[in-house]
Amino acid sequence: MAGKKRVWFVGVAVVAMGMRTLLASAEPACSGEVRQDVAVSRTGKIPGIGTVKGTLGWDRRAQLTLETSDFEVSRTIAPAGDVEISIAGKGEPTIVIRVGGPEGMIVARGSHVVRGSADPAALRGLLNGRAATAFRAHIGEFERRLVGMEPAARADDAHAYGFLLAGAFVSSLAGDPTAMGRARDLIIRRIRGRVLAAAFQFKDCVSDYERSLLQNDSNRSACLDAANEQDAWYARAAQRLLCEGEFMASTLSAEGQFVSCSALLPLMRAA
Repeated sequence: MAGKKRVWFVGVAVVAMGMRTLLASAEPACSGEVRQDVAVSRTGKIPGIGTVKGTLGWDRRAQLTLETSDFEVSRTIAPAGDVEISIAGKGEPTIVIRVGGPEGMIVARGSHVVRGSADPAALRGLLNGRAATAFRAHIGEFERRLVGMEPAARADDAHAYGFLLAGAFVSSLAGDPTAMGRARDLIIRRIRGRVLAAAFQFKDCVSDYERSLLQNDSNRSACLDAANEQDAWYARAAQRLLCEGEFMASTLSAEGQFVSCSALLPLMRAA
């Protein structure tokens, strides 16, 4: 009997030591310094775009980053639909574009901030850096690539479209009024047949995203029609730019829902 009690006490002591070890190892992970905000992180290569790193936070905040030797562009999509695009380059201030939040559109470059779309010259001034120019050129090459090729899964996933629209919106801010229209026409033409074919299929992440994009396109058309009714030409131009910003933000927000639905699955596929 004494032997059994001794074994029981030894067992309790071992379990207690194990619990102390587990608690000690778990304690740092709960501290603020090493809090883990990223639930999923994956990296993949999209032909014509490059290597993209995607993260999905525990708060459902998605971020996709494209880095080349000339620039680093990150797109952050909040669960509420706010979108932030940052463009960084060596030796120059980072450009930050926020669209879709309660404050409307905000473009900042260092300490210089422009709110709204009423001052197109100021917006162009913020977008004339080397990194933004290189990003626009990179996305322009991808756009031309898509024009000349048949739809393909890797070139036509939501992340490729997201970068195409982000690049087009940056070009719009930099003074190209046709950039968003070209990107829109290209994307809609490539997905319309697939969306109609999938209309009666079971729910899936890609089809949901593409149907959302078509709805966003309808909203864009209505917004542009309203903008064209403005009396002053400068008011029409400013309102059209806001329409394009809302279209981009709503589409990237749909991409955020796609990321949550698929857990960044497309980025896992081999190029």
